[in-house]
Amino acid sequence: MIDVLVIGGGPAGSTAATLLARKGFSVTLLERERFPRFQIGESLLPYNNDLLDRLGVSVPLSEGSYTPKYGAGFVTADGALGYTFRFFENLPEAYHQSFQVKRAEFDELLLRNAAASGVDVREGTAVTAADLADSDRATVTCANGERLEARFVVDASGHGAFLGSRIGDKKDVEELKKVAVFAHYKNVPRPEGRDAGNTIIVVLRDAWFWLIPVSADTMSVGLVVGRDHLRGCGLTPEELLEQTIAGAPYLAERMKDAERVTPVYVRRDFSFMMKRRTGKNFALAGDAAGFLDPIFSTGVFMAMKSGDMVADAVEQRLRGGSMRLLRRYDRTFQGALDKYFRFISNFYRREFLEVFLQPKADYGLIPVITGILAGNIFATNHRAKLALFFFFVRVQKMFGVIAPPIAWEELPGPASM
Repeated sequence: MIDVLVIGGGPAGSTAATLLARKGFSVTLLERERFPRFQIGESLLPYNNDLLDRLGVSVPLSEGSYTPKYGAGFVTADGALGYTFRFFENLPEAYHQSFQVKRAEFDELLLRNAAASGVDVREGTAVTAADLADSDRATVTCANGERLEARFVVDASGHGAFLGSRIGDKKDVEELKKVAVFAHYKNVPRPEGRDAGNTIIVVLRDAWFWLIPVSADTMSVGLVVGRDHLRGCGLTPEELLEQTIAGAPYLAERMKDAERVTPVYVRRDFSFMMKRRTGKNFALAGDAAGFLDPIFSTGVFMAMKSGDMVADAVEQRLRGGSMRLLRRYDRTFQGALDKYFRFISNFYRREFLEVFLQPKADYGLIPVITGILAGNIFATNHRAKLALFFFFVRVQKMFGVIAPPIAWEELPGPASM
């Protein structure tokens, strides 16, 4: 019988599998697809650097074709207002930079690293059923009819949430019923110097764009818009993407010579939470444990962080029988999602953007906000600063005295017929 069976070979699954194998457990990883495969979520965060070092992939990242990322910029769609949060100006040296990646390459790097660490990696192997009735073991059935027994199962199956959809009480986040429409482009200019590798978030009225330079000549460009708008706008996803770009002055100028080099992809209904993430013989990790609107590029970071926490918790469960770390993981992961949810849900509100895009240099708020954008979400020593920031947002909403107003109604919105 296998010690641990991992469902899914993305960042969460590869991370958990690698660390568990290094702890001496027998680990089998089942991945439905064959790598490399296309995926979004192309921006890494600096507070993932320590884990990348431990996994042994920092050197391949730094020596590869990945784009260094030193910050994140936010700009209104008319180009009238913007601010860049620079990691190297506000954070400890270990977190001065991260990387933009093509996920096909990055995910394959992590998966091959898992195999090199002793994980039995089986690509092209879909899971069709799981029996968790016996708390001391699990039986998983594959599409090819093979049945595997394991002492513990980690569900890292991504948005499909194989186990979570069945036993985790999966709930859509009602406030974030969004859809992403995205593609890769060439011939999109970028700034000079360190800012060339930054993620740029372009703020529209009730929508936003990402621009992520995933390689020296390729830009990932995506529109996040309300699900109901996509359904009712009367446009195909391709038309919606292209016409919204053309209608936003900042984007229209930046992408006037752009050439689309991939199909237009659509990711629907991607914000959800799980009420239950752990049990005596299972744990959910990565997107399978919960995912929010990707405006702060948290997907890969949260996936790998959860894989790390799950590996420690599974070790304690299998070696000593204790559920303590599994329960702590559940609370900690939910707490991080709650913090991000507060930022993300407010990001669609005028008063938040007025304060966020014109941050006060006083009170030490800029390093704290930069830290959140960099993945420093699990720290507890910045609660007072965050409370002050959101106090400013409330005051701005009531009185408009914290920052100059944005001409909200004049901002371009997503295109429609």
